[in-house]
Amino acid sequence: MQHDETALVKEALRRARECLARGEKLLPAAYMLVQLNPQTGAPLTYPTAIGTACDKPFESNEAYLEFLTTLRAEAKRLHALAVALGGEARAEVEGEAKPRRVYYLRIEDAAGVHHLHALIEQSASGRPKLGELVDAGDVPDDLPEPLLPRS
Repeated sequence: MQHDETALVKEALRRARECLARGEKLLPAAYMLVQLNPQTGAPLTYPTAIGTACDKPFESNEAYLEFLTTLRAEAKRLHALAVALGGEARAEVEGEAKPRRVYYLRIEDAAGVHHLHALIEQSASGRPKLGELVDAGDVPDDLPEPLLPRS
């Protein structure tokens, strides 16, 4: 990831931590680093991070694919440099037999696709909190096609 793309990761983690602190589930969300103003289409002086969160989990695979189609169109329209998808999932964690709550983050930029995740753990106060964000390594991408337009 390039330096600018780390802004997307920081924003995604900040919002995830805020939701967990309020006792909320981590709903699907998308963040983009864009070069054009979303309202006017005018060029921005500096790439800017924008984001959107869904108000409920996807009800079907079709709803998820529709969301991705919209996200691809917006990435193209706004000349996005990077796109991050995040949300909550249940996944097997290395060394443990049963699935755990995790926060996943899929980042796509000029260097390719990066998969990150963090365990959702219990804090000393009993509230959920994010554990350390780790790179999932070389895992196959779960999307059928890229979110960023090809040059």
